[in-house]
Amino acid sequence: MIHNHSPQTERLPRGSYPAMLTAFQDDGQIDWEGVDRLTDYCIDHGAAGIFACGGSAEVSEMDDEEIGALGERIVRQAAGRVPVVVAAITSGPVDRQAALVRRMHDAGADAVAISVCQLAREDEDDQQWVAHAESLLEKVSAETRLSMYECPWPYHRLLTLETLRWAVGTGRFHFLKDTSCSMPTIRGRLAVLGDTPLQLLNAHTGTLLASLQAGADGFCGIGANYMPELYAWLCQNYSSKPEQAAALQDYLTSTVPWTESPDYPASAKEYLRQQGLAIGPYSRKQPGGLSAKGAAHLAKMRAQETEWLERVLA
Repeated sequence: MIHNHSPQTERLPRGSYPAMLTAFQDDGQIDWEGVDRLTDYCIDHGAAGIFACGGSAEVSEMDDEEIGALGERIVRQAAGRVPVVVAAITSGPVDRQAALVRRMHDAGADAVAISVCQLAREDEDDQQWVAHAESLLEKVSAETRLSMYECPWPYHRLLTLETLRWAVGTGRFHFLKDTSCSMPTIRGRLAVLGDTPLQLLNAHTGTLLASLQAGADGFCGIGANYMPELYAWLCQNYSSKPEQAAALQDYLTSTVPWTESPDYPASAKEYLRQQGLAIGPYSRKQPGGLSAKGAAHLAKMRAQETEWLERVLA
């Protein structure tokens, strides 16, 4: 397998990495052609890269075989056009986790993300987390560029600065999907990371602009599944067009109650369907579909997005 990524010392491109959805058929099976269309949509609408097989992909409703096949499909469809960071989220012993990491690496993923909370139980401390992580590293090729994802499921575990320093010291980690939603935490982490190969991408819309200004490398969150071009624009232009960036940040923050509502990810699929993307509405997390109130808010948001695109892309 020939990998698309650069040498280990090189960094992934800055920008927006949508936390990609999964398309399903009406019977709940994965719609593989829909997955291809979602992959192309991310790339065609400004993504610097793709974050695949995370929580937004509904992997909590999949087994390891489905997750592996999904990651392989997205890497194949991306075909090197942008980097693909594939999450290998599974439970159970380290051997099982390592097997999924190896499968994603062998598929050609540019980096493979481990879920921070999968490496230790909620009652285990940092020392035990590091011990489990070291065991995983021993079972995974040193050529594998690893990533860390502070996945909120099944419980939300945030990295401490000491654990982050350990990760930097290994030289094995290259991407952190930060879900702290806290600028003091992000600033502390960026100070630890410095100019090392480990990059921080913020998953939280509300702190996005501030995190970019502080030195974060981009966005990796839910909002980019609805309005990928606006998030890509903000990541690319926050410094050169500060007034527009501040206004856009305010708008994106105002949409969070709807983009991250209990209807998600069904809401994001419906939003993309309204944009003309040929995917089905089915969500394993919300088999009943989107509420009428939610659909009305999506229509309003779509009109506002159009106005914003005209403003920033003019």
